[in-house]
Amino acid sequence: MTGRPRDPAVDDAIRQAALSLITEQGYRGVSMEGIAARSGVSKQAVYRRYPSKGEVILDVLAVYARTRLPTPDTGDLREDLLALLEATFAGQRGVPGALNQALAAEALQDPAFAERVSRELIAARRQAVRQILTRARERGQLAHPDDDLLVDLVFGPMWYALLFAPGRLTDAYAAALADAVIAVGTHAG
Repeated sequence: MTGRPRDPAVDDAIRQAALSLITEQGYRGVSMEGIAARSGVSKQAVYRRYPSKGEVILDVLAVYARTRLPTPDTGDLREDLLALLEATFAGQRGVPGALNQALAAEALQDPAFAERVSRELIAARRQAVRQILTRARERGQLAHPDDDLLVDLVFGPMWYALLFAPGRLTDAYAAALADAVIAVGTHAG
């Protein structure tokens, strides 16, 4: 017996409750009990879906990334990188940035959770950049053969800034970073 299928409306209510509470109280002020109360879902139903508040936040961010962050295809490497970075940085300047900071803190405490964050959130964003790089290589705009290095150049500075200097996550920084990735990417390595 497999039980009842999960109700997407319940998942949405839990995610919305978590997002609202974090916006109002910050990550530390949120509890699973608070999420249950705000969502109108029983605490048991919340825990069946998510064993910890870190898991709720991971799901909130994964849905946000899937639905609100672009994988641009303008026909130009710089424009694609710039659009991706500006949208990503704009999110990081808001609640998603605070959520990513919280996920990083949780991941440092739990290697298994870190693996889930990497697999369920970070891998998809890295793949989006790989798609941009592949298209640029096909157009002859990219010579560097190591996509992982170039992806690291896209996201490494973002994570550093997010954790230690969030004020740097501006459109100007996005443009400078896109230009730096292109400078490295146009050389064969």
